[in-house]
Amino acid sequence: MPLPPLSEPNNIKRVGSERLVRIDGVSGIFTPLGSAAEQPMGADERANLQAVIDALKQELSSVQSEKQEAEQQLGLLRDRPSAPDDFANAVQQSLDELQGRMATMHNPMSNFAVREFKLEASVFVQVSALGNIEYRFVQPGDKIEPAALSKLSLDVVPVPKSNLAGVWSTELFQPELALGGLPGLTDDQLKRLEGAGLFSVGEFLQVGTRARAQVTLQALLGTERQQLQRWAQQAALMCLRGVNGAAAMVLIEAGFGNFELLAAHAPETVARGYARVRAMHKDWAAPVAGIAWARQWVRAARQYLGLPEETAADSG
Repeated sequence: MPLPPLSEPNNIKRVGSERLVRIDGVSGIFTPLGSAAEQPMGADERANLQAVIDALKQELSSVQSEKQEAEQQLGLLRDRPSAPDDFANAVQQSLDELQGRMATMHNPMSNFAVREFKLEASVFVQVSALGNIEYRFVQPGDKIEPAALSKLSLDVVPVPKSNLAGVWSTELFQPELALGGLPGLTDDQLKRLEGAGLFSVGEFLQVGTRARAQVTLQALLGTERQQLQRWAQQAALMCLRGVNGAAAMVLIEAGFGNFELLAAHAPETVARGYARVRAMHKDWAAPVAGIAWARQWVRAARQYLGLPEETAADSG
């Protein structure tokens, strides 16, 4: 249904047709107006027109910013790994995740994760200007000359493990803990991580500690490298059974910010330090953790590092 015509003062003329616009969440009708050549615009009319122009400029700037951000995220999705390091890291992460899941199986016959892993795929191979071999996996719909295709084959046969070093055993660890517990992570950032296939602290830890992947995560989350490093540190501690985001912050401030530091102290020292910092930051709402939890955390850290499980000497 056409809009009814607007009445116009003698010194104002219409320079375009009306259209619906939305500014700051409010919908309205925008009518382009200008001053008649023979009659200058009054002060009130000029101020009103300038306000409309400023609001439209602000809206245009917001749309351009959103477009730039969307294009950046789309570029990340379109960017395909092409370096040997990219492929090696991807295989390592996949094997680590598979091994972690298989290691939790209640199978008394073995404690290793993968007996054999075989991958064969078609790749597009080319040589860069610097003389490096680059390749990327072929996606459905790609138009690539058959002569440029090659086969990438990989066989991995790991040796059975003699201990539980580097294994997230279910008794002591919880790498499946949801990412939403990371301190300071916004809902929007959580959705972006989930969109990238990361749902748990263990999965985030595998990606967030790799230098090449950190660059992608920085762009994805719109954050600095220092924040990513803090989240990776917190995620590692949250893999300890019984540790949530608040407890991880307490352990870090108490001086037990990684497995090496936990393994180097006696459980009594860890329990005292945790209780002291928790009392200083009651607003963090960290859970109570006595000597039993501290003993379990020290044991878990030593096991993961491949150290003997006896109590560490108290280093004060």
